[in-house]
Amino acid sequence: MASIEMITEKEVMQMMRISSRMTIWKYTERYNFPKPIHTHPKQYLLSEVEAWILNGGINPKSS
Repeated sequence: MASIEMITEKEVMQMMRISSRMTIWKYTERYNFPKPIHTHPKQYLLSEVEAWILNGGINPKSS
């Protein structure tokens, strides 16, 4: 069985080199950034974040 790797909001910010939680919220609202899993602290599926980045992030690749 494959394990599901989660990362915290802080780790997402480090990974994407952003300094504001508001930026993550804006990316979620405007650029289809993956929604967090409602845990405490807030966590994200690493595979979804990586896929979003590989697909161009805020500048998505056209199909």
